[in-house]
Amino acid sequence: MEALTDTDPAQVGAHALLARLGAGALGQVYLARSPGGRLVAVQVVGSRTTGDPEALARFKREAEAVRAVRSAHTADLVDASLAAPPFWLATQYAAGPTLARAVAGRGPLPALTCRRLLAALAEGLAALHAYGVVHRGFTPECVVLAGQGPLITGFGFARDAGAPGSAAPEVRAGAEAGPAADVFALGALLAYAATGRPPFGAGGGPLDVAGVEPGLAELVAACTEEDPARRPALAEVVERCAGEGALADDPVYAGLGALGDAVPRHAVRAQGPAPAGAYGYPPPAGYAPSAPAAPGPPRRRRGRAGAWAAAGLALAALGAVAVWRITAGGGGAAADAAAGSQPSAGRSPAGPPGLIRQTAPNADSWDPVRGECRGPEVEERPLTGLQGVVTPAERDPEGELRPGRVRIAFRLKEAVPGAPAYHLAVVVKPPHEVDAQGRPTGLSENRQLGFAALARDVHEGDATQWKSVVYPDDFSMEREGRRVPAPAPAQDPGGWTVVFRHAVSDTEHKSVWCHGFDVGAQKG
Repeated sequence: MEALTDTDPAQVGAHALLARLGAGALGQVYLARSPGGRLVAVQVVGSRTTGDPEALARFKREAEAVRAVRSAHTADLVDASLAAPPFWLATQYAAGPTLARAVAGRGPLPALTCRRLLAALAEGLAALHAYGVVHRGFTPECVVLAGQGPLITGFGFARDAGAPGSAAPEVRAGAEAGPAADVFALGALLAYAATGRPPFGAGGGPLDVAGVEPGLAELVAACTEEDPARRPALAEVVERCAGEGALADDPVYAGLGALGDAVPRHAVRAQGPAPAGAYGYPPPAGYAPSAPAAPGPPRRRRGRAGAWAAAGLALAALGAVAVWRITAGGGGAAADAAAGSQPSAGRSPAGPPGLIRQTAPNADSWDPVRGECRGPEVEERPLTGLQGVVTPAERDPEGELRPGRVRIAFRLKEAVPGAPAYHLAVVVKPPHEVDAQGRPTGLSENRQLGFAALARDVHEGDATQWKSVVYPDDFSMEREGRRVPAPAPAQDPGGWTVVFRHAVSDTEHKSVWCHGFDVGAQKG
């Protein structure tokens, strides 16, 4: 991390710059603070890339990949400007050193730590591949060792040829990088972590795993096989590392956090924008951050408005899934009537909500036999005209949801121009409590909050268009200081509870509607 220079802008979009994080493949990366106080990493496209149509198209294409991916091992998109120069995007900032810096500062990592790291990174790459994204440049500089676990960065801006020393043979030969190329790069990265040496020596020789624990060396060698077809799948890599415990509990891993840069405590610069021709400008009048979309897995191209219009017609014909006007009073198909006065939409000093966290026991529970929620009444009256729909894959009229997925959507029946922000967080709660790995414990009295998707403002964009999230892809839970991905519904048959919560901050949120869906024992 370096201090800002005189040529750096004071802010990018609405984000005040604090320091330089480094230079990326396409431009400068800054540490910044959002208007609500959230730390973000802002990557700004340099003038060289802006003048290169091919590079600029790649930036926009990969920025959309960053927008789409939701994983516990990738940084979430916070804001972006992709329509006109200056082009930039802001992602979640996680404090911690890169793997390259950690190994350079502390030397090779023990075999047990390497196995735990290998499992976490394989899981993260698998999440990228599930969204159709290949990293193409996976190196130790792309892994941030955050406190809750490693974060994969740079997958939006990797060079097509791959990074030196980690590019798979087929990529070096000119073939397009596929998922197997990321497996090769993962093996090369772990060889470096375990030895502290370039994985193939200074001159590109054979794989160097001298002194590495035999079982780990064998797995690394399998990942770096010349033939892509002989490399193990990422799921197999995770399985072969299973039983080694959580990386966040590893004492060696925990000690690496001290190598990260401290966040600057000084006030942000008050100077004006950079001179003409430099990138980074203050936000225009009326600027509103472009909140990231929350799409599910890649599906065939179709306008969202058209898809939901068709879905509404099909649902009306089939009677498969009801669309509710959400009113105070709990679950079920409530009457389509106005919901009374608007609730307060004030903001907490902590800033806009992201992933909400549990602050009190949650007694909401969906009864699939009666088709209603049990437990306390909703805590707050919702917005007038707020509608919600829960669509399991087997009832999807478009047939676009993969098996085991549930789409949950909301919208306003009528837009309210100039209305203050009203953030909704969708929470999905399994029938039984889960452990720190997200596995069902068998405790039927589930008092946990459940798995949440990132809160979204119902007024964002066109408030009358459906905003949707997909379970389990877009959901996770904060547990013991780490983010736990949501499990598949088939892992815990029974009544699953869906709650919409009005979120003022990550810790201030109240339920406005409760419903659910049934996962029978025969499913999955």
